[in-house]
Amino acid sequence: MSKKTYLTNKIVLIGDARVGKTSLVRRFVSNMFDPSYKITLGTTIMKKEVDYLSYNVTLAIWDIGGQEVFRQIRSKYFFGSKGALAICDASNYESFKNLPSWVESFKKEVGDKPIIFIANKCDLKDQKVTEDDMNQLIKDFSNTEYLYSSAKDGTNAEKAFINLTRLMVAAEDIV
Repeated sequence: MSKKTYLTNKIVLIGDARVGKTSLVRRFVSNMFDPSYKITLGTTIMKKEVDYLSYNVTLAIWDIGGQEVFRQIRSKYFFGSKGALAICDASNYESFKNLPSWVESFKKEVGDKPIIFIANKCDLKDQKVTEDDMNQLIKDFSNTEYLYSSAKDGTNAEKAFINLTRLMVAAEDIV
């Protein structure tokens, strides 16, 4: 059976600066990790096709800069998004505490779209964000799941995007 082509889905990566958004999307798109930190100014857009059920889904991935200076304009980047990866640094509890604000800003612009919460950098020893924290977070929002990931070693990098694709396709009522 040949693949059906599904509409391109715009997704955004949201969260504070230095939580590993760019590294996570690079791991997913190019299967690479660059340990040198480069700040994302505004947004960077990458694309990757994934197969899900009988669909070929093209993901237009918008990596949104997390610096506070972009707060005024970031909602403009959310427009048209079908879903989001809300990312914190598992070793930085403050970045976790800021996720609800990111999600509220996202939902205000696009409505109740699927979200996967990611506690990135799970390869680091000094973990501050617990499973209980993540479970409580997803109880506060609908249409969500969570994963721990590592852009460095690849843990759950692909799974995060595939799970979001699954939620977006289900939200479209096409399966």
